[in-house]
Amino acid sequence: MINVIYALFFREIKTRFGKNRRLGYALVIAEPMIQVVVITSIITAIREHSRTIIMPQGVSIFMFLAVGIIPFFMFRNILTQLMGGIQANLGLFAYKPVKPIHVFIARTLLESFIFFFVILLVFFLAQWVFGIYAVPKHFLEVYLCFVLLAFSGFCLGLCLTILNHLVEPSRKILPYTGILLYIASAVVYPIWIVPTNLLEILLYNPYIHITETLKINYFDNYPVTEGIDITYPIIFNLVILFIGLWFYYYKRQELAADPL
Repeated sequence: MINVIYALFFREIKTRFGKNRRLGYALVIAEPMIQVVVITSIITAIREHSRTIIMPQGVSIFMFLAVGIIPFFMFRNILTQLMGGIQANLGLFAYKPVKPIHVFIARTLLESFIFFFVILLVFFLAQWVFGIYAVPKHFLEVYLCFVLLAFSGFCLGLCLTILNHLVEPSRKILPYTGILLYIASAVVYPIWIVPTNLLEILLYNPYIHITETLKINYFDNYPVTEGIDITYPIIFNLVILFIGLWFYYYKRQELAADPL
């Protein structure tokens, strides 16, 4: 199994970036950074115009957005890569050792490594090139939140991929899941500006607990919002992982034989 995943991992590297690898590498970095720069510029302009303080003292708008957007882009990409993984590798399933679950694991690992490198590169440039303080308050906790978000992408992606296969109308709806979660997970806005009634609803989203815990452990003066609990997304992920693996076990032959 490990050898199969290892081989698929390096195969996915080639297909992930295409023939022009330099352009592929640049696009992976540019996509989240364009959003970070654009939103930073807008918020800075609003703050200068209205003289209102949006972020706590010591929390850079640029770093707030980078810490939210880049990990979430990893999560979103894992979802989309898993949903497209079966069709892209359908020919390989003729070989008995290769299973759809191997493709899912390989693609999750690849996206995790890519965006971990991207976030380290951005933090390095922010700290040593632009002079923006980018050192996490608790590096280990930040890293564990990053890993948990990647694991969340795998668990949800597994379920969505199987749902995509079983329910044909869902194929037009599920690709928009990432956009809805992007809005509902407080990626680009401070959670403390959300009205209490709306916040109570948002807290049912397990991924907002991960993004907020990541920010709490990254910034020194980041406000802790009541109701944020990291155990909730862990339990949620284990439940949907069990559901996903259960359906995968009974549908694995169909997944390997029939394109989505």
